[in-house]
Amino acid sequence: MRLRAFSGQWKVPGQYDFPIDILKQRALDCNGAVAFRRASGYNGSMMARSRSSLLRTRRIVLLIIPFLLLVAFLAGRYFSFRKTVGEVPGSFRDLTLSEAQEVQVNINPGDFCAGVLERGGMDGREAARLIADVRPFYDLARIRSGQVLTFFFEKGLLRNLIYPIDRDSFLEAWRDSGGGFRGRVAAVPYETRQETVCIRIENSLYDATLASGEMMELFEPLSRMFEYDVDFNRDIQPGDTLAVLLEKKYLDGKLAAYGDILAAELLNHGKSIRVVRYPSPGGGMGYYHPDGRSTRRMFLRSPLPFVRVTSRFGMRRHPILRYSRQHNGTDFAAPYGTPVRTTASGVVSGRGRDGGRGNYVTIRHANGFASHYYHLNRFAGGLRVGLRVDQGQVIGTVGSTGLSTGPHLHYGLLKSGRYLNPLRLQSPSVAPLPKDKIVEFQAYCSLVFTPILRPQASPLPADTRIQANALPLSTKEFRDPR
Repeated sequence: MRLRAFSGQWKVPGQYDFPIDILKQRALDCNGAVAFRRASGYNGSMMARSRSSLLRTRRIVLLIIPFLLLVAFLAGRYFSFRKTVGEVPGSFRDLTLSEAQEVQVNINPGDFCAGVLERGGMDGREAARLIADVRPFYDLARIRSGQVLTFFFEKGLLRNLIYPIDRDSFLEAWRDSGGGFRGRVAAVPYETRQETVCIRIENSLYDATLASGEMMELFEPLSRMFEYDVDFNRDIQPGDTLAVLLEKKYLDGKLAAYGDILAAELLNHGKSIRVVRYPSPGGGMGYYHPDGRSTRRMFLRSPLPFVRVTSRFGMRRHPILRYSRQHNGTDFAAPYGTPVRTTASGVVSGRGRDGGRGNYVTIRHANGFASHYYHLNRFAGGLRVGLRVDQGQVIGTVGSTGLSTGPHLHYGLLKSGRYLNPLRLQSPSVAPLPKDKIVEFQAYCSLVFTPILRPQASPLPADTRIQANALPLSTKEFRDPR
């Protein structure tokens, strides 16, 4: 049989066309490998070399593509997060910098200090010098995501830098005459005013705070002030009112934050509950009733701020096991991730996981008390057996681990090994004011409640302010860096 080439394929006379690979295999099968190579011009080493070259090219392309994608990603982050803005809050602005270029850089999760400074327009050497020079005042390695660094440039060189540390303070850095940098931590120059806020409750304190037009950050401190005396889930009635004398902090004429709550009165179903902020005997500040009793109790009413009771203390049919047994605690429904607080100060005596309780924490308290927290999603960082925790400290988050049908917290309370109903516990008051302070305290109460009982009355005189922290700095204390 004779082979001949035709249109890139080998043809067998009188038969169908076959690809070269089929003919190659047939030739080898017939022991005609040498004749086949001679007739076809096939060279195996050439094919091997072309295949290896193709593989090398493919590897190079696969290595180059991720590198190009990384470069494009970093370039996108640089140009999207570095932006020039024309306006920053007046309280952070040095009035002599109106001619300087302002650049704001957002700090994102995973950012590091030197990278943020370079993204703002500084070179690496100058960024390192800035970090070292201002470290005695504030460590820029502690910058947090969500904040903004504001740069002021003049002729391409950094003149000023502003970093808001928190709501009440910020870092100010500037270039000195020697080419280095200096800095200071200053208080935000709020204008603090004492004002009265009145809230009418129809459904819940949360809804009432939202409807009042106040900032929602007022909700949590108000609820904590009365959480020992009132259960906001069960005791509130439509038409209850809450009057508060507090400090409001204004920045550039706009409400920016709340200060201390000086006094408050809750009218709950016609019953008046009054609370006043006053220095504690052991130092610091606390809240007291007009008769000198502390609003604090040994135990909080609930380990969650606002909850829905889904299962009470006593006999019940278990939703999973399907038989009746004693329920030695109270179940509170709450969304996943809701912070769980310890109801009293104590020492962590148990932390772990099992099939029924899921993730659990047990805390030992004074006077033979102990509390249990079951079905947690996760534990607080650093929580361990033997750790001392304070009342209200977060120990974990709500979950649905163990024998659970949904996200909730099982809260149990024991006294000398005997289970108690947490909702019926009469927790004693702690740390009342000394008797020799009562007369002075009641005179202050009469004064501080005047704006609440008579809203048309003027705010308290400045010399009656009782405040634990120093007042913010005034605008005059901002220096000209030049």
